Amino acid sequence: MPMQENEAFEIVRRSFRNKRLPHAYVVAGAPRGAGGAFARRVCSLLLCERGPDEAPCGACGACARVERGAHPDVLSLEPEKKSRIIPIDAMRGTFLPWAVEKSFDGGWKIGILLFADRLKAEAANALLKTLEEPPEDTLFLLVTDRPEELLPTILSRCQRIDLSAGRIPPAEPWRTRVAEALAEHSGASQLRVLATAMRLHALFEEMKGLAEDAVREDLRAAEAADPTGFAAPDKDTFDAMARTKEKELRLSVYVALQDWYRDLLVLSSLPAGAPEPPLFFPEFRDALAERARRVPPRLALRYVDFAQEIQSHIEDRFMNDVFVFSHWLTWMH
Repeated sequence: MPMQENEAFEIVRRSFRNKRLPHAYVVAGAPRGAGGAFARRVCSLLLCERGPDEAPCGACGACARVERGAHPDVLSLEPEKKSRIIPIDAMRGTFLPWAVEKSFDGGWKIGILLFADRLKAEAANALLKTLEEPPEDTLFLLVTDRPEELLPTILSRCQRIDLSAGRIPPAEPWRTRVAEALAEHSGASQLRVLATAMRLHALFEEMKGLAEDAVREDLRAAEAADPTGFAAPDKDTFDAMARTKEKELRLSVYVALQDWYRDLLVLSSLPAGAPEPPLFFPEFRDALAERARRVPPRLALRYVDFAQEIQSHIEDRFMNDVFVFSHWLTWMH
C-alpha cells in the first residue's frame, strides 16, 4: 500500500528505536524525488549525533554531511550515464567491498542503490549473496520507481516501503490489445514477427485518428467557452497539437509492452514453491507461464530492456515503428 513519507518514516524510526531494523528496504519512489529524499532522511536517522530519541536533528555535523552527500558511512551508487545500468564492476569493485568495511564513525553504514531496477543481472546476483549474509550494522536502501523489475529473490529479502502515489495502468482497449498481440506472438519466422509488428502499428494508426478527433473536440470546447476570443489554429499548429495528443496515447502501448515482459521476468525468476507476486496481466497468466518455462531469467531481463528500447527508438529517434517493432520482436518471445 502506498504511504505518506512521514508515515513510512515512523515505521523505520520505530524499528530503529526497538533495535529491530531489517538489513534492507526496497523504497518504491522516485530516486530523484520522494524515494531519494526518504533515503537521505533514513541516513540522518541512523547517523545523527543526537541518538535515536532525537534523530534526525538536522543540525549536527552528521546530519549536515548526509545532506551534502559527504558522510563517509553513506555510499550511493547509481547507473552509469552512458549505459544506464549498474554494472557488476561497480558492485563488486566498489559497493560491496565498502559494505563489509568497518564504519568510519563506529556506527551504522548505509548503502544506497538509486534506480535499483537498473541492476545488471550479474550485479543483482552479487547483491543477492550479500543480502543473504548481510554485514552487521549495515542497511541497504534500494530506491526505485519500478520495484516490479527487481528480481523476486531480491524483493523477498527486503522489506518494502511504498512511497508511490499509485500506478496508473495503461488505458483500455490498448492494454488488452497489446497483450493479445504478444500472447500470440511468435519469432518462428519473419512473417510471424511482421504480423505482430503490424498489429501494434495498427494501434498507432487508430490513435492518430483519435488524437485528431480529441484536438477538434478541445477546440470546439474552447470556442464555446469564449466565442469572441477564440482563434482557430492554422494547419501546422493543429498538426502539432494532434501529434502531442497522439504521443500521449501511444504511451499506453509502451507501458503495456513493458508490463508484459516484466510479468515474464517475474514468472521466469520465481523460485520453486515461492508465492507468486501480483502480475500486471493476470488474465494472461497461462500464456505468460508457458513462455516463462522456455525463457531463462537473464534473457527475460534483457526483454524488459528491449521493451524500453522500442519506446526510445520510436519516440526519441523518430524511427519507423513497424521497423522498430519488427527488429526487436525478432529476438523477443
